[in-house]
Amino acid sequence: MTHSGATYSGSGRVRLDQPLAYRDEQGNLQLYKPGEAPTILKPMTPQETEIESSDTHSSMSIRDESQVGEEGRKSGVGETYTPVMNPPRLLSRNAQTSFVSQDDEIVVPVSPVPEVKTARRRRKDVMRNDMVFKEIDQHSMRAPPLTKESLPRLVEYLVAYADNSFEKVRAFYVWITHNINYDTSGYFNRAPLRPTDPDSVLANRVTVCEGYCRLFAAFCSEAEIPAKIICGYAKSYGYQPGDDVMRDSHNTHAWNSVYIDNDWFLVDVTWGAGFVKSKERKYVSRFTNAYFLTDPEVFITDHFPFPVKSFERYESDTKWQLLEKPFSALEFCSVVNFDQCGKDWGIRSLTHHKAIIYNIEYEIDIELETMHTNISDFLAFLYEGERKIDNFIFACMPTDKTVRVHVCMPGRGVFTLQVYARRQRDSPRGDFQPIVKYILQCNKSFDQPLTYPTHHTLYGPVKELAKYGIDSIEQGVYHVADDGEIIFSVKPKRYIDIFPRLHFQDHTIDLKNYCFVDHSDCGMFLNVIVRLRYEGHYKLVLFGKQENSSTFTPFASYLIKCTKACIDGVFPDAHDYALKYKCCILEPLIKALYPSAEVLFCVKSPIAKSLKCNGTVLTKKDDGTFEGTVKIPGDDCTVVVEGCGLDGIFHCLYSYHVDTQLDKF
Repeated sequence: MTHSGATYSGSGRVRLDQPLAYRDEQGNLQLYKPGEAPTILKPMTPQETEIESSDTHSSMSIRDESQVGEEGRKSGVGETYTPVMNPPRLLSRNAQTSFVSQDDEIVVPVSPVPEVKTARRRRKDVMRNDMVFKEIDQHSMRAPPLTKESLPRLVEYLVAYADNSFEKVRAFYVWITHNINYDTSGYFNRAPLRPTDPDSVLANRVTVCEGYCRLFAAFCSEAEIPAKIICGYAKSYGYQPGDDVMRDSHNTHAWNSVYIDNDWFLVDVTWGAGFVKSKERKYVSRFTNAYFLTDPEVFITDHFPFPVKSFERYESDTKWQLLEKPFSALEFCSVVNFDQCGKDWGIRSLTHHKAIIYNIEYEIDIELETMHTNISDFLAFLYEGERKIDNFIFACMPTDKTVRVHVCMPGRGVFTLQVYARRQRDSPRGDFQPIVKYILQCNKSFDQPLTYPTHHTLYGPVKELAKYGIDSIEQGVYHVADDGEIIFSVKPKRYIDIFPRLHFQDHTIDLKNYCFVDHSDCGMFLNVIVRLRYEGHYKLVLFGKQENSSTFTPFASYLIKCTKACIDGVFPDAHDYALKYKCCILEPLIKALYPSAEVLFCVKSPIAKSLKCNGTVLTKKDDGTFEGTVKIPGDDCTVVVEGCGLDGIFHCLYSYHVDTQLDKF
């Protein structure tokens, strides 16, 4: 039950009409004024110390301060309250003196009610990751059936292995979120609402937000942890960016604030237990850490304390935002609201903090930052109404902690951007989870914007390059080729084989012969040379083999814009030993050869001992370059450059084709 903002516990023997007192800084007893009752009241049992006379009031009614402080430290409770049994008739010396009988009970807290102030600690200070409370979580979920029939017995079980109040509160959060379901039938008026008092919620296991909050507060009360129920508006099921949340009564909500180690923390057990699907109006039970000890600046994005008629007995003051600079109602409605996984994984916006981005011209870059969770992949989709629009968006991670989503606006109008992510700890084929949604309002767009190739993952290199035998690689993800040719450099740590794959927008043109891989002139790098036949956007994906693997998998991807098509033809075919001998071909770097022509061949290799082309031995120079002029046959045939090492065995390095059609031009 509640009175003057306080939550009462125990056997119900506490008299609500009795004055409540505390010890001031000078050690004198002072009475609380109306509305200043402590959060926790706990009467002493008859077996505890009795007070024999008024002469012993000072020494017997309140335990020694050092003893109280020690007990408070052991319990981990922010406030310690000392009950007094059979107090003397005279309780106070001031004008509010009250006389009570020997049978009455009062509770005398040793410190004032916890002050509501800006939180000093962040969630990460208490909860580095979601495995910190692994043992207490498992203990909570193993609660025996018998304990669930009695609130005191259940709380006794839940706190049995807790070392501090954080673990106690965590045990309450986990048990409630795993055992209480949301009353969708009552909420959507398909049936009468279930009672929300703690005993009924515990018995029925079904309730709405008020029942969740009252049960959580009752648990805290039983464990002597100060807790409050806060009411207001929330961005609940069906919310869309830009909605005026405070105009719809369906958005009224209640949650909790709990006081631990001199700090108030925010908790929402209702949303921690699951969510309601907006279209089906169906409850989905799905545990999340997003609303456990949530940082105030994150919590305010979807919870706004405000007086609500149906919850008028609960706290609703602005101070319960726990922010140094509280939000206004307008700021609350307009601020971008991250999805549950976005909150839980500690993702925030670096560039755009409002849900609706107005007056966009042509393009926009939105950057997000991951605070404490390692993210392996992001993807984003653009929608116009219900229609998904591909090929106007790409994403990359400039650093290990930031992601940039680039959108080329497909036209003027209003669009929706939804960003998804997947953690490193999830399997490579794990589901992407929604992170954040923006509304994009575009005023100006390109008349004919160049579309991007479809790419449902991040551009750029993977983080585990060492597994592919790569020391370093080109980091930029967006490149412009003004002359139709571009080179990407890879520095290997060992011998590696690279397989490039080139895509032009979403066409199915085979472009494999327009990519060429060989070593640099110095032999320290592998160069991937790309020729671009058409103007527009290309996607280049580089595949390699991880150590002890026989399968090629992608380790880097790049987006290329070609502003002028390349007029050169396809590359010659390169074979395995070209990479093993660290060859760099200088001439000719085109596959088709004129018939009956004399062609200069120039190849550099620090490993090969001899090179020849169609039987003609190439001359070796001091710098490892092999040169020679070769007479090309007049008929259609293949011209092969071969090389050998110390074993004297020649292997095919490059092959060309004599094209008799060329002599017509």
